[in-house]
Amino acid sequence: YMDSTARLRARNAAIQALQKGEEEMGQQRFSSAEGLFRSALQQAPDDYAGLLLMAKCQIAQQKFAEARDFAERAKSAYPAEAQASHVSGFAKIKLRQFESAYQDFVRYDQILPGNPNTTFFKGLALEGMNRIREAADHYQRYLQVVQEGEKAQYAYRRLVEWGYRPG
Repeated sequence: YMDSTARLRARNAAIQALQKGEEEMGQQRFSSAEGLFRSALQQAPDDYAGLLLMAKCQIAQQKFAEARDFAERAKSAYPAEAQASHVSGFAKIKLRQFESAYQDFVRYDQILPGNPNTTFFKGLALEGMNRIREAADHYQRYLQVVQEGEKAQYAYRRLVEWGYRPG
């Protein structure tokens, strides 16, 4: 029994560090959370949840290159899971890596379709690539589902600026 549970017991400290890190994130103590996530990842370097939490922590601190790198590692650790693609795409938009961001959102949409935020971010990436017609199509589709909030206001404003009739 002890031999068969050795791996789980070894990961227990990492799991506890991740849980404490999540609590720190909830309290917006990002530096403290980052330290806890680093500790967990030293013990379990390929842990998908740890990598994803660290990526989100980096985004919260506006460390977008680091966020992208942790999200990419998470994608490699668990390719069938969609959330790392979304986080990676968001970080890449902030880094103005629009083509790669768009590919991340396409991948996310293939794994887990139907998220209107993905439609918005695909539009934002397309806009960054100067593919205005395609961006406008995505913004129109986004506004069919979401009418309120900052993203909806942005999409609406861009469509009007480009001469499209939103709605």
